[in-house]
Amino acid sequence: MKKKINIVIFGDLSNIICRILVWQMIKISKKNNIEIAKFFNTEKKKESLILNSIKFFLVKLFNSTNDSFFFNNTGIFLKLFSGLRIQNVIDINDKKFREILNSQKYDYAFSICCNQIFKEKTIKCFKKVINYHSSTLPLYRGLNSTLWSIFFNEKYTGYTYHYVNSKIDNGKIIFQDKFKINYQISYKKTEIFKTIHAKKSLEKVIKLILNNFKGISLKKKGSYYGKKDIKKILIYKKISNINLIKKVISIWGGIVLIKDNKKFFITKISDSGNISRISHYPVIVYKMLSFLKN
Repeated sequence: MKKKINIVIFGDLSNIICRILVWQMIKISKKNNIEIAKFFNTEKKKESLILNSIKFFLVKLFNSTNDSFFFNNTGIFLKLFSGLRIQNVIDINDKKFREILNSQKYDYAFSICCNQIFKEKTIKCFKKVINYHSSTLPLYRGLNSTLWSIFFNEKYTGYTYHYVNSKIDNGKIIFQDKFKINYQISYKKTEIFKTIHAKKSLEKVIKLILNNFKGISLKKKGSYYGKKDIKKILIYKKISNINLIKKVISIWGGIVLIKDNKKFFITKISDSGNISRISHYPVIVYKMLSFLKN
């Protein structure tokens, strides 16, 4: 009998992209002699399902098209019914954590919406580390790749499975695909649609990896947008350039307005530039909630 391939998954259980692909990996592993030894959860903020449900109800009350609850929650069903051994990890590059990884002699690691960067010493704990990225690399390396592609009015978006090296989203490509962006649906629905596409090709990707496929090197420089770029389009000190702000809100969900040294998450403005929603609530409701909170 062939020895089972031992893999681990690094990811964020609060992210629906992660959960969709992990469920698929569980399904694939059962028929491909693969053992998912551990799921290392790098989720930063943990909130209860009840609290998330209350927040969603309040947001939905004033924003009928908001679908944030289905996009981000605690991943409680994966925790309860997947059978995965889940371990919360604060720092994947911590020396003691690396020592544990090396002692277990895992074969491969998969990074699915992991919110930390793999450093060289952590990468070397495995034969290969494989990452899922939601763009057709080398375009839109870094975070929020789908949002950026929509912001820049691209015709296509896509996804890439690639090997991880010490540079951000720069490893050799295992598999990628693309499709036309439907600008009639929300960014979140586009992301889900993309993830379902990626889910269908995951078994092919795993078979390529197990057959020692070396991957294809990136030939173009591509593009990268980081935290500084996000700040440039999301943070404002006054409401001006109304058309740009309305576009940003429609794609990113809101902007951050800094006023009197306080930050306000503005989620709707009128055509004249008046603020209609703060944190998804009408201004008067937001003020009432803030008063009760204080």
